[in-house]
This record gives sequence, structure tokens and C-alpha cells, in this order.
Amino acid sequence: MQQPLDAHSADPAIAGPDCGHHVEHAERALRVFGPPLDLGEVDVDDHVAVFLPGGHGPVVDLYHDRDLGRLLAEADRAGEVIGAVCHGPAGLLPAVDEHGEWLFAGRRMTAFTDEEERLFGTADGAPWLLASTLREKGAQHSGGPAYQAHTVQDGNLITGQNPASSAPVAEAMIAALR
Repeated sequence: MQQPLDAHSADPAIAGPDCGHHVEHAERALRVFGPPLDLGEVDVDDHVAVFLPGGHGPVVDLYHDRDLGRLLAEADRAGEVIGAVCHGPAGLLPAVDEHGEWLFAGRRMTAFTDEEERLFGTADGAPWLLASTLREKGAQHSGGPAYQAHTVQDGNLITGQNPASSAPVAEAMIAALR
């Protein structure tokens, strides 16, 4: 399933004047590479890392995607690098073991904070808040100052709090893959 672009995140008044440039890149990537892969058809052995991008898509569909949960469980078991930024850590939620226990319970991580959700204007309409949910599931969630880069690495898991954390997460993932 292809998640549509979140119009709120593509509004220059909210996401900044450069957001149109990023939308153009995303649309070009879809034209060049085609639609995203069906997660049910992905073999984790064909990849060296898993990356979960942000945006509100992960809190709409990926947080309960069983195929993604399977891929993450296989990648984590193999010690592959797993990265997630902003709302991307919502995609970690379906990764459970054979007893239904969340695989990332007890792990240190970060994600878009409840404070940032309130400041962004989406907290009141959200059915659940990511940082609170991660903590409720057993994550050791930490947050830095709102909208400032903050990354956390716990073994093969590398997470970033918000869009400002995208480059530091990418750099940490590249370093981990070396």
C-alpha cells in the first residue's frame, strides 16, 4: 500500500519554504523507481538495513503492519541495522516475538515527542501519541529539545527524534554499516 503525502507536512507555512523541493524529489523517485515494494514480498536477506522514514504515514498504517513486524524481527535477529526517524519508530510497534511480546521493549530510542506533536498542532486530533505509546510498550524513550536534532543508538537500532535528526541518523547508519 502506498501512503499518500500528508498535506499538513507539505505546507510551506508549517514545514518550511523548502518542503516543495522535497515533495518534488519524492515524486521523481516514484516515477524513476516505481511504487514502494509490497512488504509481504520483501526478503530481509536481500537488504543490509531497514529504514523507517517519518511523516504521519507510519502512525496510520505501519504501526500495525504484520509484514513489517516480520521483517523487523528478522532484521533484528540477524543484527542488521534498523533506523527510524521522527514518526518512523511507529513502524517498530508490530515487531513481536512468538509470544506476542514487543521485540523493542527495554531498548533505548527516541521519536517525535508529545511536546512536538502539540507544537505542530496535531496532538489534539491524534488517536494516540507516539512517544507515550512507545513508553507504554516498554521503550526507554528519551527526547531532546523540541525540533532540535537528537539521536539515540542502542546496538543495531538507531533512532532520531524529528526531521532535524534525519542527517545524524543517516550518518550513524552509514557508520554502523561500515
